[in-house]
Amino acid sequence: MAQAKQEKKSAKTDKTKGAAKAKSKATADMTGVDKAAAKTAKLEAARAEKAAKLEAAAAEKAAKAAAAEAAKTAKLEAARAAKAEKAAKLEAAEAEKAAKAEARKAKSELKAAKSAAKSVLAAEDRELEPEQAKKFVEEVAAEILAADAAIAEAALPTSPLTELLQLKPGAPVDLAALDTRATPGVQTRAQAEAEFAVLSARLGELQERLYASAVGGGTRRVLLVLQGMDTSGKGGTVRHVAGLLDPNGTRIKAFKAPAPEELEHDFLWRIRNNAPEPGQVGIFDRSQYEDVLVAKVRKLALPMHIGRRYNSINRFEKILADEGCVVVKCFLHISPEEQRERLLARLDDPAKHWKYNPADVDDRLLWPDFQEAYRIALERCGTEAAPWHVIPADRKWYRNYAVLRLLIEALESIDPQYPAGDFDVAGERARVLAS
Repeated sequence: MAQAKQEKKSAKTDKTKGAAKAKSKATADMTGVDKAAAKTAKLEAARAEKAAKLEAAAAEKAAKAAAAEAAKTAKLEAARAAKAEKAAKLEAAEAEKAAKAEARKAKSELKAAKSAAKSVLAAEDRELEPEQAKKFVEEVAAEILAADAAIAEAALPTSPLTELLQLKPGAPVDLAALDTRATPGVQTRAQAEAEFAVLSARLGELQERLYASAVGGGTRRVLLVLQGMDTSGKGGTVRHVAGLLDPNGTRIKAFKAPAPEELEHDFLWRIRNNAPEPGQVGIFDRSQYEDVLVAKVRKLALPMHIGRRYNSINRFEKILADEGCVVVKCFLHISPEEQRERLLARLDDPAKHWKYNPADVDDRLLWPDFQEAYRIALERCGTEAAPWHVIPADRKWYRNYAVLRLLIEALESIDPQYPAGDFDVAGERARVLAS
């Protein structure tokens, strides 16, 4: 009995040990599987990382290749643009050369004509025979008719120059990108000079109508504002353009440093006092903008005060426009190289020493600061009521031509009319005939 129990107990123990051994073996087998799976996962991760690196390297290589191709394309485009610009400059130079040749030829012909005229008139006391006198008169008449025909052929330009020179209000301004020797709206100097006589007559007619309209109660007027660096030609423009106007309907003011009385008032006080009256064409040689240009560069006022002045100027010009005044603001844009030549010309000619001011060189040394001050003024004070126009001013003839056309276009926008008489025309005619 005891032996049976002992055998039963021993069998149970063997069964327990067998189960434990089987469990231990199963655990070991599971551990091996996990390790294999981990190893496989690690290999897959390594392969994925390597593939990602290869893909990133390929993408970087492709990006570099694309950038190199874009840079190459940009370089080629720049080279083409430079070549085109050079060709345009050569063409312009050839055109200018041809115009000068034509001018020399015309001058030579005029000289020959004058010489011939002197020869004819040199017959001191000898009277011309009737046939000779008739022939001479016919020749002179033919020359006059030819001159009139030449002027008639130079018709008024049809496309407005305003569209080519006006800055878009509110748009950024890059003065360095604007060519100071460009001639928008005209190809050659000869063409501009041919149009000048017709334009001068047109200006005279429009100014007379503007002046007459004010006599009849009209309120319209024009203000031409000229700004620019020293030697840009503000005074020259006044002489060449204002010289075509009737003094009775013209008001010209050249603003210098403020006088003591002017300093007692706000900066616009002296500007308001010189604004044109109804029927007048006003011309400012420098203007209210000196107080945001020189004052900014020379630090004559605090930045916050200068900031307020831009707004004050805009309000002032808006009031002028609302009152019927067309404000034509022109920035005469010259290059530093052209300014150097003009300063040297003043020093080389004793007759021009009076025009030279050593302070101009001081301002020249601050060229970048003044260009920045002008950029800000052109941007902040270019409005729908009073937009800015940038005039390429390295060529004096074009500067005068452009300002003349802008002034004419301003007057044409007003379209002033002669006022009707406030009397009985027929009755007055009868009185005049009877007097």
